[in-house]
Amino acid sequence: MSFSPEDRPAEPRPAAVDRSAPVSKGTLACLTLAQTAVFVAFVPLLNFLLPLKAEDVDPAGKVVLLSQAALWGGAACGLANIVFGSLSDATRSRFGRRRPWIALGLLLTLAAYAVIHGAETGLGLILGVVLFQVGLNAVFGPLVALLPDLVPDRQKGVASALLGTAQPTATLFTSLVVAILLSGSVWRFAVTGAAICLLLTPLLLWVREPAAPPSAGPRARFSLEALRSSDFRIAFVSRLLVQVAVAMNALYLLYYVQQSDPLIERFGVDSVDTVFGWLLAAWTATSMVAGIVGGVWSDRIERRKVFVVASGVLLAAGLLAMAAFPTWPGPLVGQALFGAGLGLYSTVDIALVAQILPRPERAGRDLGLINVANVLPQIAAPALGIVIFQANAGQSFILTYVAAALFALTGGGVIAVIKGVR
Repeated sequence: MSFSPEDRPAEPRPAAVDRSAPVSKGTLACLTLAQTAVFVAFVPLLNFLLPLKAEDVDPAGKVVLLSQAALWGGAACGLANIVFGSLSDATRSRFGRRRPWIALGLLLTLAAYAVIHGAETGLGLILGVVLFQVGLNAVFGPLVALLPDLVPDRQKGVASALLGTAQPTATLFTSLVVAILLSGSVWRFAVTGAAICLLLTPLLLWVREPAAPPSAGPRARFSLEALRSSDFRIAFVSRLLVQVAVAMNALYLLYYVQQSDPLIERFGVDSVDTVFGWLLAAWTATSMVAGIVGGVWSDRIERRKVFVVASGVLLAAGLLAMAAFPTWPGPLVGQALFGAGLGLYSTVDIALVAQILPRPERAGRDLGLINVANVLPQIAAPALGIVIFQANAGQSFILTYVAAALFALTGGGVIAVIKGVR
C-alpha cells in the first residue's frame, strides 16, 4: 500500500467504473454480508455484552461505567471514521483503495474483543471499547464508500434495502444466538468474532474495486468542504438526532428490562436475558420488513424524504410506548414499532445520502464526515443518559425514552427541507 506525494506527475490510470452500469448480484451480496459483519461486531457488544461486562466489573456503578465506556468509545469512533475514510480515498495498492483498511480494521476489532473480555477494571474496559471503535471504523469508513464507488443511482434504493437488513440481522443474531442460545462470556465473544470473520471474507477476497477517479487527489486530507452544501448539513443533522434516539434505546434496553417491576413480576428475575432477546427479535423482524419494503418502494416512486419523515414518527411512537406502557406487551409493541422506524430510516437514509454527496470522488472522506453523525450520539446518548438517570434518582428509564422519542421525531422531520432529493 502506498500514498503518492501530491507533486508526483500523474500516472495513467485505468478507466473509472461506469457508474451507470448495474452492479452484479454477487457484488451486492458481498457488500450486504460485509455490512452485516459491521453490525454483528457492535450490536451484540453494545446492546448486550458490554452492559453485562460493565455489571461484572462494577455492579454498583454499572450505569455510569457503561456510559463512560460508550462516551470515550464514541469520541474515538468519530475520529477514526473520518481518518480511515480519508485514507482509503488516497490509498493506491494492488488490493484496492478500501480493502486493505477493512482487513486492518478486522484485526483490530478482534484484538479489542480480547481486551474487553479480559478487562478486570473500569479503565481496562474503557480502553478496550476505544480500541474496538478504532478497529470497527477502520472497517466501516472505507466500507460505506464502496456504495457510491460501485452502485449507480437507479440501484441505490435496492442496494440500500439489502444493506439495511444488516442491523436487524445482527439484532436477531444477538437475541437468538448470543442472548438465548449461548451462555458464558467466552463462547459469546468467540462466536461473535468468528461470525464477523466469515461475513467479511467474501468482500475481501472477491469484490473488485473500481479504479480511483482521475479527479481524486492523491493525498489524504481532512476537510469540512461537504458542509458547505445545505442538503448535506440537513442530512447530517437528521442522522445525528435520529441516532441519539437509537443509541439511547440500544444502550439502556437491557437495564430497562432489569429494572422493570412489571416485567420482573410477570417473567421472573431469571428470565431477564430471554425477555431482552424477544424484544430484540421483535425489533429485528419489523426492521427487516420495513427496510426492504421502504428501499424498493423508494426506488420505484423515486422519492426518499417521505419515508424518512415516516420513520421518525414510527421511532418516536415505539419509544413513547416503552415509556408509557411498561406492562407486557407494551415493551414488545414498543420495540416492534421502533424496529419498523429504524429499518425504514436506515435503508432510505443510506440511499438519500449517497445521492447528495457533493464530490463522489471524495466519497470516503465525505461519508466519513457524515458518519460523525452516527458517532456523536455515542457520546451524547451516554452523557444524556447519566444526567437523566441521576435526575430520576436511578428509579427508571421512562424519562430516557421520552427524551429519545423527541430526538427521533425531530430528526425524521428535518429531512423534509432537503431540496436535492425528492
